[in-house]
Amino acid sequence: MDLDLKVVEAENNSGAKRDCVIEEMSARLGVRAERGRKFATLTSLRVGGAIDWVVSPESEEAAASVIHALNEAGIAWRVLGAGSNVLADDHEHRYVVVNMREVKGAAAFEGERVSVSAGFSLPRLCVEAARRGLAGIEGLGGIPGTGGGALWMNAGAYGQEIGTVVETVRVAREGKVVEVPGGEVQWNYRHTSFREGELLLGATLRLSADEPEKIKERMEEAKRKRMTTQPHGSRSAGCFFKNPPGTDLSTGKMIDELGLKGARRGGAVVSPVHANFIVTEGAGATAADALALAEEIRERIRRERGIELEYEVELWSSGRARAEDFKTPPDETCDPKIEAQEKGDAAV
Repeated sequence: MDLDLKVVEAENNSGAKRDCVIEEMSARLGVRAERGRKFATLTSLRVGGAIDWVVSPESEEAAASVIHALNEAGIAWRVLGAGSNVLADDHEHRYVVVNMREVKGAAAFEGERVSVSAGFSLPRLCVEAARRGLAGIEGLGGIPGTGGGALWMNAGAYGQEIGTVVETVRVAREGKVVEVPGGEVQWNYRHTSFREGELLLGATLRLSADEPEKIKERMEEAKRKRMTTQPHGSRSAGCFFKNPPGTDLSTGKMIDELGLKGARRGGAVVSPVHANFIVTEGAGATAADALALAEEIRERIRRERGIELEYEVELWSSGRARAEDFKTPPDETCDPKIEAQEKGDAAV
């Protein structure tokens, strides 16, 4: 057998073992695990390749248990919320996507505090807070993401950032839900001190009292600005690039000044409404189209302005993972019920 065939066989064997572990974990923890999903169905850009497994817990405790089980088995994973800030490439992604959209429940208000889970809609949270006369996040109401995504990147708009109102963050540690004081987190421009491999489960925010009508007026003004300056209804991931840190420069304005509004690569287009938005159009659009267009923009800005643009959108690579990238248990059993019994666990 030549080397290429040996690699293929090793990958197939490794994949079968990994599948067994995920199926057993799903049954034991009572969480949904799916194959055959594509990033094109889970992200706002509507592009991206197939996903090995999508696991969807429905509570913070279940999500913490899922991550612990995957880590114990050495199985690679990434977490996805609304998918409104992600560009995943077109290839097969051979890792587990932990889908946090179902970890939402209800926002729990108590005085000026609100506790919310990672999968809760950020726009809905802003609306519910405004109805109760609670201010501090109304500028974020037009960001089409989840609470967890907002926390991860310290989402902000119109002079407000979520990090300024965070009292505690709930994270997954060793299969448990652990609270971390917001003051221990570094809240920077579209970036925080949370590290890859950490799962954010929810947070408690401390807002401030104000008249509901005044809050509503500010939300309506922010909405009006978005409708006139951003591509409403298009397939986008928000601003593609960060504004250059430490400057007053606007990335959108710089791209516009280069005459790149409307520039196209395949099914990806620089929005004619806002030059820092790349939108995808048509069934044939690909992640490669969007990335090629983005890299062309970066090269033009680098060459003509001497500025290295940083991505605000998260770029997810398939990595073309090989079998040795995944640690799997030595047991060859492929019946999750049998594996669960051998471990002393009752398969649900």
